[in-house]
Amino acid sequence: MKRLLCLLAATLFALPALAQNLVLGTKLELNTLDPHFFAAFPTGSSHQYLYDKLIVLDAKLKPRAALAESWKLVDDLTWEFRLRKGVTFHDGSPFSADDVLFTLERVPNVPNSPNSFSQYTRGIEKATKVDDHTVVLRTKAPNPMLPNDLSNVFIVSAKVAKGATTADFNSGKAAIGTGPYKLVEWVNGERLVVERNDRYWGPKGHWAKVTEKVISKDPTRLAAFLSGQVDAIDAVPIADLDRLRKEGRFGLYRGAAALVHYVALDSARDVSPFVTAKDGKPLASNPLKDPRVRKALSLSVNRDLLVKRVMEGSGIPASQLLSAEFPGASKSLKPDPFDPAKAQALLKEAGWGEGFRIVLHATADRYPNDAAVAQAIAQMWTRIGLKAEVETLPGSVFFTRASKQEFSAFAAQYGAEEAANSLRALVATSTPAKGFGTANRTRYSNPVVDSLLQESMVTMDDELRQAKLERAINFAMADQPLLPVFYPIFDFAAKKGLVVTPTAQRRFNGLMVAPGK
Repeated sequence: MKRLLCLLAATLFALPALAQNLVLGTKLELNTLDPHFFAAFPTGSSHQYLYDKLIVLDAKLKPRAALAESWKLVDDLTWEFRLRKGVTFHDGSPFSADDVLFTLERVPNVPNSPNSFSQYTRGIEKATKVDDHTVVLRTKAPNPMLPNDLSNVFIVSAKVAKGATTADFNSGKAAIGTGPYKLVEWVNGERLVVERNDRYWGPKGHWAKVTEKVISKDPTRLAAFLSGQVDAIDAVPIADLDRLRKEGRFGLYRGAAALVHYVALDSARDVSPFVTAKDGKPLASNPLKDPRVRKALSLSVNRDLLVKRVMEGSGIPASQLLSAEFPGASKSLKPDPFDPAKAQALLKEAGWGEGFRIVLHATADRYPNDAAVAQAIAQMWTRIGLKAEVETLPGSVFFTRASKQEFSAFAAQYGAEEAANSLRALVATSTPAKGFGTANRTRYSNPVVDSLLQESMVTMDDELRQAKLERAINFAMADQPLLPVFYPIFDFAAKKGLVVTPTAQRRFNGLMVAPGK
């Protein structure tokens, strides 16, 4: 009996140890601890440790309570939010309505943001504190998607963050939230270390400590996993999935994400920097301005083959900016068929039957097989008579240059939890005051698309709003301001004894990893 009790005690002592420390190897490179500096995949993922939001989205991307216990529509312009009581920040100070008001004021005023969160708050005309745990938000126009918009905004401490700069967050001085973990260390481009917040208001984290190691190169990340240096990785190299599966020593997990891999086309300028005659001489006009040319480029892309061969099944051919399974997306659109003959006919009809030279820019370190995907698309364009070339760049360089409109065509990915947000960010005319076009790096502008989108976004009736949004999406996709290529499926690997639960949002963090049962 004594031996049995000792064994039992040892077992009980060992069980918590399994959930003490977790080390992740991630491709996502976190570049700031300021939760309002850059709306992007890495920040949305890693900032979940430190900060909370009023509202979060569930597995089906539907709003649910977080720091706001409940909310209701008072009238078409007025929303009331009841805040959760008993919540404290990491420094022990209480969370209250003051923090919400401060956050909403700070979001549009963060300097030099590459992709501002203001797109989610610009529709708010006035925020009012009723009491410490009640906030009323009045919108400039009816906004049925306000709860979804607020699910993108992390709440910070008015006490700590008042007057704080992005540098203050990055140093850790202001990186104090109400989240399930507290900051231990952050080294830009290398690692993030957090420890469990045992005073957290919600379910406690599985892990006492989580370390995220940035390992952007796929072979290096996989090697770290195979050697046991990290417990789980994201963006498993597609070429290695079959080998890992056959070995049987690891758990493999995958899930479709609410984002699109797309090609943006410079259709706004009369002269485009990387579109020339085949001999490199300047052209009198930019062929990408003609929707027939853009349609030809889309019809020349064999999406089924690209997904099957290049992505090895880790993708779904795309028809629009968000898959039809997610909120707001059009139910009638289908991916453009592979039709090179029609593509060539359209080029000829548009006056470009002899083709032209075009450079497709892409990242080589950002997405699974990103460089290979770009090469495949360029080869398909070449087969319809273009002289298509590819130039790949590190993500840090690529996005800076794309934002400065230095490309004629580029491949990237964009994620959103609702179709209107994708259209608003990628396609709507760049209008900073309205939070429109925040990721529209080609400066495409179509007044009809803007009007249809705006109309849908102020319609409070759900069915009518969906019908109007579909009209906007269908019209925009018919004009081909960009080419939806595929919806990525993301692959994760973990050592035995761990379970990874993929999310529709592009995320990889310790909150998704749990000890196996």
